[in-house]
This record gives sequence, structure tokens and C-alpha cells, in this order.
Amino acid sequence: MKFFSPEKPQQKEAINPLKSEHLKEGVSPIIACIGTTEQFKKDSPNEDGASQYEIVPNPSLDTNDNRNVNYYGKSEELSKQNFKNAGNYSYVISPVDNLNKFSESFKNCTGLIVAGIDKETGESVSFLSHEDPDYFLRYASATEKFADDLRERIQELKDRCEEGTIDAVIVGGNYFSDRPKYRENYLMSIAVVSKEVKSVLGFEPVVITGPKTTSGQDDVFYDNSHRRLYIMRTKVAQEGTKSYLPSDIVDKREGWEKDDQW
Repeated sequence: MKFFSPEKPQQKEAINPLKSEHLKEGVSPIIACIGTTEQFKKDSPNEDGASQYEIVPNPSLDTNDNRNVNYYGKSEELSKQNFKNAGNYSYVISPVDNLNKFSESFKNCTGLIVAGIDKETGESVSFLSHEDPDYFLRYASATEKFADDLRERIQELKDRCEEGTIDAVIVGGNYFSDRPKYRENYLMSIAVVSKEVKSVLGFEPVVITGPKTTSGQDDVFYDNSHRRLYIMRTKVAQEGTKSYLPSDIVDKREGWEKDDQW
């Protein structure tokens, strides 16, 4: 599986998603806000009466306006709701629609958010995935099944959206320098997901925040209409909050290993 390699490309990318060069003028990239649970809950309302963070992910958000991308849901029920998955505790890829998205308990799992503007309606549309490397990296057949489903969903959104309005970011994952399984799972997860994004969209997704370097989980909420991604994390490390491109992952590892020494 040569495409797992996190090595940097020999030629520099012409498009730099960190600088929003893939988006046309006036189109906002996905913006992330990351903090601990306590920071989100203690944030005071602004003059409009709304919290700066606006919302905290929790099961009560499973309403008509918010779609729960439930990794822990039953496979049959998820399939009925047009979620792509490969059975319980494998991965979940939401439909493309105009709803907000949230998903809880990203531990070793990674996730992908892809968003664009619908050509017909002018609405913002998006999908969110939640995938477990213990499943999709275990066998070549599982990797291929996940990659096929992810690529199909990305293509669906691309076909539906205006050119120059599509953005993509990766969240989640663990990187423990003294535990090879977690370290390699993270590196390979980023490689697999970013490969499928680039194959369809022509640019790398931004890894919107680095991996967790201590035990804990990420809960995420995506505000679809405003392209705002809120990430709650048990502990926020210095290097772990920084965005980067998958092609730069080798250069980023030293910083995560320093965080891991806390």
C-alpha cells in the first residue's frame, strides 16, 4: 500500500489550501475553534446574547436542523438514513445536505468535513465522516471499501457544488510517540483520507488541528451555513492546535512528540 507513505511530494503544490488558494474570492474557508469542555461552557455571551462558541456538541443536538453522525449507531439504521458505513464500529459518512453536523468521541478516529455551495439552490451543503483506523487500516479490502465510499461522497458533493466554493478539512486522531500503533494509525489515516480528497478535488485537505498527544477525545460540531467548526478536546496542547497540510506531516511530528512529554 504505497499510498500510505506520508512523504512530501518532490514538487511543491501549486495550490495552497492553507492560504485558501482553492477558493474563489468571497468564499470563506472552514474556520475552526478549538478549546476544552470547560472553556466552551464558561464562555460568556456576546452583545447579541449568543456565546462566542455558539453551541456545545451533545446528544440533545440531534434535531431537524442538526444531523448526528453517530459512529456508535447501528449499521442498519445508519444505512436507512443514507449514511455510508461498513458495519458497526467501522466508519460513518453522512449524506450531503444543508444540515449542521455533529459527532462525538473522536479518539483514535479521524473525520473529514467537506463543504460547498449548491449550484441550484445557492445553499451551503456539507458532509461529515467519522472513521476508525482499527477497521479501515486492518485489511486491504477494508481500506478499499472505505476509500471507495469516501471518494463517492466527495464526488457527489463536487458534482452538486459551484467550482471554487468547496473546502475540506480533517479532524481527530491520536499521536502517542511511545506507542507505535497509534502513531502509525494516525499517519496512515491522514494519508488515506487526503489521497481521496486530492484525487477528486485536486487539492489537499487542511488538517485543521493536529492530533491529541494525551488520552482523551474530540467532540465536533459543524455550523453548516457559517462554515464554522467547533472542536472540544479534553486537553489542548500547544502544537496540537496548529493546522497543517498532509504533505508536511513529517515535519510536524517533532512538535507532537514535545507535546507528548507534558
